[in-house]
Amino acid sequence: MLDLHLTTAGFFEISGSVEPHQTGTTYVRPRAAEVVRVFVPAGAAEVEVYAGPLRTGRLVFRGPVEQALTLPWLSPQPN
Repeated sequence: MLDLHLTTAGFFEISGSVEPHQTGTTYVRPRAAEVVRVFVPAGAAEVEVYAGPLRTGRLVFRGPVEQALTLPWLSPQPN
């Protein structure tokens, strides 16, 4: 469900890990002011959402997927 929501909202999965020493899936959506990055740790029920530069973005949310889906950072962007 999360991957479909992120794809619909304009995110794409990147290969390789931005988070050292952690396994999981990373999705990104470039925006004019910042990159929004979602990290889904393998086997975890929580996700992490970052905003800012790709590798050094600030953590804006860590928590359950259900709450993450309500965040403005994960909403579809107008064209």
